This record gives sequence, C-alpha cells and structure tokens, in this order.
Amino acid sequence: MQYHQAGKLAEAESCYRKILAIDPSHFDSLHLLGVVAHQSGRSDLAADLISKAISARDRGLDDKEISSRLNFRDPKQTIGPREVAVALGNLSIVLMSLGRDIEALRAIQRSLQLAQTENTKLLFVQCLRALDAVPEDIDLRDNLGKALSEPWGRPIYLGRFAANIIKRNGKTAAHMRRFAAGDTNALSRPDLIDPIELADLSSDRLLRTVIETTVISDIDLERYLTAVRRAMLVRACVETPEHDKNLLRFFCALARQCFINEFVFACSDQEQELAQRLRGLLAGAIASNASVPEIWLAAIAAYYPLASLPEAKLLLQRRWSDSVTQLLTLQVREVEQERQLRASVPSLTAISQGNSLAVRQQYEENPYPRWIKASPVGPPTTLSARLRELFPLIDSRALPTAEPTEILIAGCGTGQHSIETARQFNGARVLAVDLSLTSLSYAARKTRELGLKNIEYAQADILHLGTVGRTFDVIEASGVLHHLAEPMVGWRVLLSILRPGGFMRLGLYSKAARRDLARARSFIAQRGYGSTPEDIRLCRQELMKIGQNSSLARIAEWGDFFSTSTCRDMLFHVQEHQLTLPEISAFLQQNHLRFLGFILSLATQQNFRRRFSDDVTMTNLANWHIFEIENPATFIDMYEFWIRKPG
Repeated sequence: MQYHQAGKLAEAESCYRKILAIDPSHFDSLHLLGVVAHQSGRSDLAADLISKAISARDRGLDDKEISSRLNFRDPKQTIGPREVAVALGNLSIVLMSLGRDIEALRAIQRSLQLAQTENTKLLFVQCLRALDAVPEDIDLRDNLGKALSEPWGRPIYLGRFAANIIKRNGKTAAHMRRFAAGDTNALSRPDLIDPIELADLSSDRLLRTVIETTVISDIDLERYLTAVRRAMLVRACVETPEHDKNLLRFFCALARQCFINEFVFACSDQEQELAQRLRGLLAGAIASNASVPEIWLAAIAAYYPLASLPEAKLLLQRRWSDSVTQLLTLQVREVEQERQLRASVPSLTAISQGNSLAVRQQYEENPYPRWIKASPVGPPTTLSARLRELFPLIDSRALPTAEPTEILIAGCGTGQHSIETARQFNGARVLAVDLSLTSLSYAARKTRELGLKNIEYAQADILHLGTVGRTFDVIEASGVLHHLAEPMVGWRVLLSILRPGGFMRLGLYSKAARRDLARARSFIAQRGYGSTPEDIRLCRQELMKIGQNSSLARIAEWGDFFSTSTCRDMLFHVQEHQLTLPEISAFLQQNHLRFLGFILSLATQQNFRRRFSDDVTMTNLANWHIFEIENPATFIDMYEFWIRKPG
C-alpha cells in the first residue's frame, strides 16, 4: 500500500501479486492490483481483477486459514459494505474508461446502495455525464433527486438527464406527450393546462427539484413549462384565493427556474401585456400596503425579477409561506446583498482597452453563469495528489516539491470556479479577479454563504495584472483568454506573474469543435439579431424550429443554449477566438512550458491510448492534433489542460 500511495506502481504490483500467489481470492490485493492496472493503462485487466474481488466477496469465501497464514485479520470482519462500495466505485471508473458506460452506472448504483460516500456521489455524476441515454430498467429518480438537491456535483451536469427521465414515464410524461401531439396553435388557450394536470405536476418531486436547482436543458420540457407558465399567469389574473400549498410550491419553483435561466422562455405579445398588467397591480398593492395574493408573486416572478419592482424590499417585511419566502430570498434579498457587496470589491487595475470594456459590459448585463448550489469537491487534497489523480503516469519530476499557497483565478466570473478551487486545495489562498463587478458581487455573496475565508475578490484586467506586484504558485484561467483581443498576449502576462516552477490550468476554445457555432453566428448575422434579451429569445425560437437535418439544429444540444447569459456567451459574444493544437503547441515551445496533460473523460483517454499506444503519458500534442482531426468533438467544451513553467 505504501508503494502504491507513493506512485511506485511496479513495486506495488509486485507486492499484490505475492499475496495473490498465496491467496488468489484476497479481496484487497485483487482490488488494488486492478487499480494499479488501470493507472498503468491496462483497463481491460483492471476490470477483470476488480470484478473478481467483488465476486469473491459476494460469494463469502472462507479465508480464515489463508489470512492467518498471511497474518491478516479475518476478512469477514474487515471487508464490509464500505470497502465493497469503494471497489464498485473503482470498477465504475474502469468501465467508463472502456466505454462500458451502462455497466459503470450499474456498478455505481450498487455502490450507492452500500455506502453513499462523497467519492461515490461524485462518481454517480461522472457516470451520468458519460452517458447519452439511460436504459429503461435502471431507476434513477431517487438518486438523481438527491444529486440535484444536496448536490453531488454541479447540478447543470444533471439537468438533461433529469429531463429525459421526467419525459420517460410518470404522469408528467403522459401530459407532455399529449401536449407534443396537440395543435401548437392552441398554445395560447388559457385552458390548455387544466387543474388536474397542474395537480399532477405539483406532485412530481423530481420535476420540482430540477427546476429549482438548475437550468432546464431540454427543448421539449422547456416548451411544456412555457405553456405551464402561461397557465399560471392566466390563473393568477382571474383567481385570488389561497391555493393548494403543493401547487403554490410548484409555481414558485417554476418562477425560480425562470430567474435562473434569466427569463429565456418564449413570450407572446398577448402574454407580455397580461404580465405587465398584473405587475402594475402588484406594484400598486405594495405601495398601498394592500394584501397581495401569493400566486401574484409567483406569476410575476416568472416574467420579471421581483427586485425590479418599485419598493420591492417592502415585500421582505411581510409574512409569507415558505415557498414564497424562498422565492423572495432568491429574487429580492440576494439581489440586494449583491448590490451592497459591490462597494466592498476592490479595483486592482485599470480597465481601459476597448475590448476589455466591451467584454466587461457584456458580463455586467449578463453575469455568467447564474448558479444556485456549489458542487462538492471531495476531501481537501494537495496539488501533487490532484495531478496524480488526473495524470496517473505523470513523471514525478513534473510534480511540485512544495505545495502551493498562492493561487490566482484569472476571470472568475460568478465564483463557481474559484470556490471549487479554494475548497479543493489544502492551505490555499485564492485571489479571484474579473472584469465584471456584477459577477464579482455574485461570487462574493456565494462565498460568504459558504463561510469560506480564503478567497479574495478584486476587479482587474488580465492585461494589467503585471502591475499589481504579486506572483502566484498556481494560475487558473479557464474560458477567459479566448475573449481577449490577443489571447497569447494575455497568456504571456499571466506567465510573467507565475513563479518559477509554477503550474497553470487553462481552458481555450477549439476551432474544430466549434464549427457549428461559427455557422450559427453567420445565421445570426444574416438575420440581424442583436444581443438584447428579446433578440436572444427570438433567435432561440427560430433555431429550435429548424429541421433536424441542419447543422444549426445541433446548437440546441449545447447546454449553454438554455439560459440568456450562457446563450449570449456562446452565440453573441463581443469577442471570441478559437485555437488549434498546433498553435498551442507552438506557444508552449516558444515559452519553454511543460505540457502535463488534458482534462478529459476516461473513455476519451482510453480511445487515445488505443490509437497511440506508444504515447504512454498522453502528452504528445502532435498525436492529439491527429486524434482531434479524426474526432472533431473531442474538445467540445474546451481544450482544458495543465502546464508547468520552468523552475
């Protein structure tokens, strides 16, 4: 075990095999030998070994005599549910690397039944992200609901799967099928969603959970919820008595979804007029201190942020049901907290260049992304351990000799990245900077909510960071440099403040992977769409109607399509560059930087190993360029990778 923990895989393998020569069914040795095999690139063997360990434990073999000869304690006492759960988790990792994603999901589902550890929960999310579809015979509702509400990972990773399960069975699915088969011209009918259907929706816990926690990333469900929102508005305009608590809670959840996606749902002129009329009635009731039906708040909050109402803060002084109180917290109280926090965010550099000013303006209007719950990152670790986890065959000389203490997040946005980094690394002090004060205020509020003390936020332009007089052990800049007028200039600035021997994590857009987006931008330019919320809504509706045979239809498969800020970032950005691997490779060579590896799915890594078996560490960028040409969607999100500066 000591050899294994030190990364001495050959020595560890030798020890495990000696034990297995005496006891071929020894659980720990079979399991850990499988882990070594996977880390060494022998995933087929790993799957076989770990499966044998689990099968041996399942059979309840009597190993007392052999274990006493080995001076081990009785395995019946030491190998409990948690140990088997860990083995099943490692088996799921191996199966994912082999592309056997359904088997991996079955393994992790069984692991969760035995012990719901932090690692097992994270692996559940990882398994779902590797899948295109979930088979009918696997029941995911309970685990998926917990994964979204606790959460077990970034909820945005799970939204599409939740939508697919909601559409697959149950009363909601039946209503959606009726809706999909109906006359689309009837969508404006006020009786389209009847009271029985609304009662069914309000009892669907998974549906309510997903719309409260993350952006809906499914066209069918978006269209259906758009119709439900309209039914809620009509109901609010014609009825004022108290409503069923479950139905009110669902209406409030729908209003929260609309706030999270920044009111991206389609809205007819007639509907807009009705919403404005109700908004006026609500504003008058607030001003006169008159009673306000709770359904009014839910209905209006599904079309406008409640904080935009005159004297909206007065609503916080009244007593409401729990559902409405939570809605007001999201749309009024937290917005006011962010407004107050703006004054506390210091300015480190000037923001004077034209491109920087334009990018800042975009994110002031649409801070990116709007998120609700922070993803767990597991127990705090070290950078060395994290790099070993990502790149098991990394040369030990590439690892840090001392653990970093100063980390810079360049372009932190709304704080999701900086918070995860601050929680991940032991003893780290994080400086997180961004152009947008609105984004930084959001990040500061979320950080304060979580009680984190090791993050400092500041407004700054990457291009001027060389003037602040600080250097860092680690710099992370994911999804940022490609929005500069000259990405390589910004990259050099960051390198100038990275300490010798320091590490950098980068995320850059791939030209090959974003070809469909380039076509979509041409389409947008031809149609004359601007970047206003109204134009984004109209453009999305046109793209959603395009036939499936068009490459433009694939745009709706991107998760960023489903909220105003993310759609603007993806299709309407004021500045975007896309790079190629030869360009990145040339920059690394010119600056004598060491490439440590890409952050990619296990299945992609395994496919690369099969294609280039001699590239053991998977760090040859010429090979990766060939691989990307053959598989253009490999870096569909970004080129995400780690590098090291010379010491």
